[in-house]
Amino acid sequence: MLKRFGFFEESSRREALQDLRELQMMGPLDEEDLVLQYLSEGTMLFEANSDAYDRLMDDSVMIGPPDVYSDGEWCWSGDVLYYIRNYHIAVESQFFDWMQRNNWKCPKIVSAEALVQSNWLT
Repeated sequence: MLKRFGFFEESSRREALQDLRELQMMGPLDEEDLVLQYLSEGTMLFEANSDAYDRLMDDSVMIGPPDVYSDGEWCWSGDVLYYIRNYHIAVESQFFDWMQRNNWKCPKIVSAEALVQSNWLT
């Protein structure tokens, strides 16, 4: 099962705000640019047909679609990059350690469809 990070749109506004504030207090990371590069290189698993909104504002700032990306071990919502760039949130320590072990190079997924089928009910 894929480990998940940054699915703030799935949480209630209060829960998302609490999670984001905690991650914000842990950041910024010295390796923020490396984290952003890694996340940007992920393979898209799902294309969202809705938009995400900034949970740290008043939900009036549209971020864009919360597409889902993966490296084969972790998956994350595309809006995580927005929060890292604009609010300098940290990522979970296990995810950070995983990126570091991969030398900041996001593994390419050969078959995104097979990964999706093995991890989600469709």
